[in-house]
Amino acid sequence: MSYTEQDVREGRRLMDDGRENRLVIGDKLLSVTAAGGEGVFDRYCDEISLNLRTARQYRHTARMCTPPVRQLVADSGVHVSYSVLREGARLSPSGKPYDEDYGTLRAMLREARETGAVRISLAQYQRALGTGPALQDLLDPAGETSVSQYLGVLLQDNPAERDKILRDLVEEDADFRDSVKRAMDDKRRRDRENRIDCPGGKPSKAQALARDLVRLRDQAVALMNRYPRAVSFTDEQRAACEEALGTVEVLAMWVKVRLGRETAGAERAEARDMVAV
Repeated sequence: MSYTEQDVREGRRLMDDGRENRLVIGDKLLSVTAAGGEGVFDRYCDEISLNLRTARQYRHTARMCTPPVRQLVADSGVHVSYSVLREGARLSPSGKPYDEDYGTLRAMLREARETGAVRISLAQYQRALGTGPALQDLLDPAGETSVSQYLGVLLQDNPAERDKILRDLVEEDADFRDSVKRAMDDKRRRDRENRIDCPGGKPSKAQALARDLVRLRDQAVALMNRYPRAVSFTDEQRAACEEALGTVEVLAMWVKVRLGRETAGAERAEARDMVAV
């Protein structure tokens, strides 16, 4: 072994200090927000060189981990890292913390004192809560578990619940959900363009036109998905939309001419595919 028991004790003490420091930073962020709102909060984080996502996490954990809970942890003599407190404060898809009021952590601390355990690990706490790793931990290159490893465990151990767990995992972070959707849309677009591209040589005009039309189709589908319900227009808005509709109809006829009359059946099939999307 390359470290001693003294090294372990010193390391745990440093980790405990780090836990307290993060909570104190969270308290400061709470006071800044109360005094000036989110705009001031953002500027303050920039002034102290603190990432906004990390700052919001510190602030939320500090809000959930009240002084009585902090004192209980400090007096327990059981090593509890900041990651454990963050896990308990993490919001579930229902909008409530996974360990509201830290009831589960309190019970684990009592059990640890009774059994003589000296620490509560994040993995132990997650098993007690029935949670998986946080999304930010899975995406962290320095984290212990990668996304692929986590999905592999889901597939092997609990395939029936895999889709639900994945959905819950993604729903925790709207930015991540949107980025996944964009990545999937980009992949589908690239796959379509790869089928259009001719191998070798300089791209032809036909290839460029087909690629532009595919991209235009994607924009049209995205437009329809953004406005699923009917809306009311002013006279000026309706006139502008009528003009745009005329241009779209001319474009449709122009494309039909470029495709040729013999492709009418294929055109109808393409129209059905577009409606299905």
